[in-house]
Amino acid sequence: MTWNNAQTYCRENHIDLATIRNRDDMTKLAKTPSDGVSSAWIGLKKNGVASWQWSVGETQTSDGLVNYTNWASSPDSSHDCGGMRDDGKWLSAPCGNLNPFVCQEDKGSSKMYVVLEAMSWRQARAHCQLNYGDLVSVMNVIENQAVQQIAGNFPPTFFWIGVFKDEWKWSDGSYSSYRHWESTQPNNDGICTLYYTSPKTMWDRGCTSAFPFYCSTVLVRRHIVSVKMRSNSIVDFSDSAVSKAILSQ
Repeated sequence: MTWNNAQTYCRENHIDLATIRNRDDMTKLAKTPSDGVSSAWIGLKKNGVASWQWSVGETQTSDGLVNYTNWASSPDSSHDCGGMRDDGKWLSAPCGNLNPFVCQEDKGSSKMYVVLEAMSWRQARAHCQLNYGDLVSVMNVIENQAVQQIAGNFPPTFFWIGVFKDEWKWSDGSYSSYRHWESTQPNNDGICTLYYTSPKTMWDRGCTSAFPFYCSTVLVRRHIVSVKMRSNSIVDFSDSAVSKAILSQ
């Protein structure tokens, strides 16, 4: 079917076109029997609204955008990739520029690795995905300081991190920023996305072409709840019994 018809079919009979939220989802998709199909639609589509996101995927803000930022100045509108200076401030830069970079095993992990070989942002991310996890993400001031500290031990004054800007969104409204493009993609062939079973990467294509497709059959929802606690007496929140009671409530 065309991408739009595939979307309608998935919504009427399942949940939606398939969303790939993270590396685990990509691994599951790669293991899904393809019955000889070499390429199929997934739910990623270019919607023309660019936003800064994290390459690790699963952004947790309500609008899918980067929440914490530490830009030295407003990002250049013509630049789609970001890095960190040795003073901890971020700068936007053309994605094809060659710079060292910082990898991370998982989002929020303290295990980070500085790679001094200069690469483009996309090459750097591919290297991190192959050998570690992904380019480092920075969700708050503490993580920013940690990245600054580890990168500050090396001579270069600018490192790629995992912040990037694009216009691609998932059909089911997921805020996931996970992308696994083929090295030459997207190359403006279209605004819809195909998953190729070999080499297991994403390609952009025109939406009116007819292809098989993947539907999501299990609805996954994440609820993030903010709770404000008040007490008329002195409460020791570090007490394990108090913490357990709060979590239970």
